Amino acid sequence: MAILISVWGVIISCVGLFMLLKPQGFADAIVLFSRQRYFHAVEIISRLMIGAALLLDASNTSFPLVFEVIANLLFIIAVFLVFMTEKYHKMFALWAGTHCISWFRPAGVSALIFGLWAVYVSIN
Repeated sequence: MAILISVWGVIISCVGLFMLLKPQGFADAIVLFSRQRYFHAVEIISRLMIGAALLLDASNTSFPLVFEVIANLLFIIAVFLVFMTEKYHKMFALWAGTHCISWFRPAGVSALIFGLWAVYVSIN
């Protein structure tokens, strides 16, 4: 059983449910979080940590390649964020939080389904 991927799947499902049920609340949370001093660093470090966890646990799932690809994407995004700089990252987060609200419901459905699938394949 891939415990790290199961936990990640539950978190993804919860975030997806939040996006689905309260898209405006999710948008407000993005805007609020982007105004924190530690926003940029947390975004980079969390992607690196989640990517490492997915890589460590990928072989314990039914679909290791899927989790290896996601982990590598997270690493690439973290490096991209370093070069993007905090100023532009914050601008993007504020733009997404104000202009992409209509995308949050479909994204929430996708995240909910994917998170449940991640839990399922990490248990089998």
